[in-house]
Amino acid sequence: MKSHLLCIPCTVRAAYDIAVKATEDEALQKRIIYETLRWLSGDPSVMEMTPAGLHTYVQRLTCRITGNPDPFKDLKRRSNEVAMRVLPVLERRCRRMNCEDAFRLAVLGTICGNTIDFEVEGHKVSMDGLERQLLGCLDGSLAIDDTHELMNLLSRSETLLYLTDNSGEIVFDRFLMSMIREMYQVEILAAVKGGPVLNDATMEDAEQIRLGEVAEVITTGSDHIGVNLEEASEEFQQSLREADLIIAKGQGNYESITEIHHLLRRPIAYVLRAKCILVAESLGVKQFSNVVKIIT
Repeated sequence: MKSHLLCIPCTVRAAYDIAVKATEDEALQKRIIYETLRWLSGDPSVMEMTPAGLHTYVQRLTCRITGNPDPFKDLKRRSNEVAMRVLPVLERRCRRMNCEDAFRLAVLGTICGNTIDFEVEGHKVSMDGLERQLLGCLDGSLAIDDTHELMNLLSRSETLLYLTDNSGEIVFDRFLMSMIREMYQVEILAAVKGGPVLNDATMEDAEQIRLGEVAEVITTGSDHIGVNLEEASEEFQQSLREADLIIAKGQGNYESITEIHHLLRRPIAYVLRAKCILVAESLGVKQFSNVVKIIT
């Protein structure tokens, strides 16, 4: 998914939001915003980048200028803690359901976790109301519901590569992975980011929630949002090539993998909340819809 003109103001706003999280120094905040504006206006290649690439650039710029390597560190830890308080509610509800309905609700739970996203235009997250928001989301529905096809694909797969997205969300991902392990004979590789970027999950988050108990945890080898093959480690690229099925969580993975899907040649399950209007339009759904879409 290539960038659109609407991505330009979104990237500027993201630059401001990341800057104020990274430093209280207004001079540095101003420098970040001005340098972002110069880059966007002076580099014609930005429109050939994915939206994930634009936000990665701004995050790296902010870290370089401020010296703060992880502006979202505290938000990520708190997001995981809130999600772990909500998880028992999801677990209890799933235990009362038949197999397919429980699986569908577990997938929806991971999408609810995907709403923990602090850098999407028009989408607001409050840490104070996050627990209530997540609980309410569990009563939602799927605008695109390919969960039955996903279950069929899992039954025919030996290896699953699960591309995580945000902190907090990863708690619900862990629950879904544990359910997949119980239901299917499939080896699960869970990929987190190789370094801090926005509130994306890293190895530190994986260790906080003990993700390694249900999957082999690897990193993408990069701090790039989504998937960037030019920066990815050989281990991660090999996993992309060899997995029978890929579950790609969130908008960043959707934005980037749609550009390289023709190279992967395997089924991909996109599981996300379409928070961005451009992502929603590309999926043919209304903004803020919940989506489980299989591409083969």
